[in-house]
Amino acid sequence: MKFSCRDKTMFQTVFSPSPDEACALLDYVRYLWDERIGEQIGAHPLYRPSALWKQWAGQTFAGFSLEKILLQGGHAFPSSVEVGTEEGGERGGVSWRRCLAELFRGRTLDRNRRGRDPVQLQQWFRRFYPQVAVYPEHERWYAWHPNPYFRCLEAYVLRAKIPLPQTMLEVGAGACVNVAFYRSLNPAMQATVVDLPETIVFGYCFLKSVFPDIRLALPNEAGLGQTGRQADVRFLLPTQVDFVPERSVDFCCNMSSFQEMTIETVNHYLRFMSRVLKPGGTMLSANLESSRYLEGNALDNYDYALYHATPHRQPAPFATDLIGPIEGLNIVHAEVMQRIPAGGADAS
Repeated sequence: MKFSCRDKTMFQTVFSPSPDEACALLDYVRYLWDERIGEQIGAHPLYRPSALWKQWAGQTFAGFSLEKILLQGGHAFPSSVEVGTEEGGERGGVSWRRCLAELFRGRTLDRNRRGRDPVQLQQWFRRFYPQVAVYPEHERWYAWHPNPYFRCLEAYVLRAKIPLPQTMLEVGAGACVNVAFYRSLNPAMQATVVDLPETIVFGYCFLKSVFPDIRLALPNEAGLGQTGRQADVRFLLPTQVDFVPERSVDFCCNMSSFQEMTIETVNHYLRFMSRVLKPGGTMLSANLESSRYLEGNALDNYDYALYHATPHRQPAPFATDLIGPIEGLNIVHAEVMQRIPAGGADAS
């Protein structure tokens, strides 16, 4: 898989796959339709996506030609201003002028440019972490997705200073930049990604472009080569979380997608992560302190009871600044270690 180009305006990414890679993805897409996976996930009692995420995922597409794969994400369009929705309000021309002024005025335009330019993002990052640079292991690929890369770098810098994980689980990994980050630092690491079906194609393509020889298992292969040393990274759907053995993972994480779920779904995932974490393993959340989208979704309402420990919270200033000057929106880095109650009883 070769990374070809990326256009942030429409969040479009182009890859050049090998025939085997293209066929693997086509087999996966056929599985999604044959098994009516969308209906299964939408009806799942624990992990069904919020209406907001369902809308975004529904605008995500993969297009195949004889040489390229084009991916378009529905989740990361630039900020928009609705026009023509006022009842008896402004005339159309006035609304459009207001929209264009909002989009192109200096500060907004400059922030949009900085948010997708790797050089400016690196300068921006160093305002908060002047001592931290891009890791040499990441130099070849970090600029392909620079915005999530620097958010992953901040989360890594803020982490408790513990050894690199040998096993990792990420819920909502998106393009798998965080998985690539950790695997670049520890090539022996194995990872499991739990995500919605549309997004998994992005993660597969990106990981194959960064690590051409990586062994990936897609959800249609669940149970067929997704255990032991047969896959370096396995992708699972929310309906397949039972394939992850209990107490099998050193490190669990979620970055910037808990904030897009209902609080009930967040807490179901937190309980799932607590079951698969080894004693002494850590769970990391880097999300909005209070969701801008979903009522009741706030860090204070996260259920950490099964971890038998209180999470350590600290601000994530770089990720917060990326959001823009919106009062009350703060990204919080919350990390908790899995502890087993005294006496060895496991209450999970």
